[in-house]
Amino acid sequence: MVTALWVALGGAVGSVARYALAGSINLRYQPWGTVSVNVLGSLVLGVLIGFWGFHADSPMRVGVAIGLLGGFTTFSSFAIDTIYLWDTGQTGVAVSSLTISVVVGIGAAILGIALGRSLA
Repeated sequence: MVTALWVALGGAVGSVARYALAGSINLRYQPWGTVSVNVLGSLVLGVLIGFWGFHADSPMRVGVAIGLLGGFTTFSSFAIDTIYLWDTGQTGVAVSSLTISVVVGIGAAILGIALGRSLA
């Protein structure tokens, strides 16, 4: 039960942070707010995994990894943004967003793990 409360609290904070950051960027530069939170979330989770290891061993860590960062990153929004861009003929932006989100997001997670391990 304690773990679920940490996940719920983290999810609320992460969702509000996503709304604020991605929303403010997307107002002028759609879909780069969504891309930004996905890359930043990948980096932060990578740092935490590098520092903690792949197994979160406390309710607070689960709340941060799953709740906060799960609420912050936006794969479903990313999918809809990509489909919208493709559907409206913005195929170059759609492919760029897709490529950057996946490749740079994974790269950010790798970098984050290395940074986290160096801090451990």
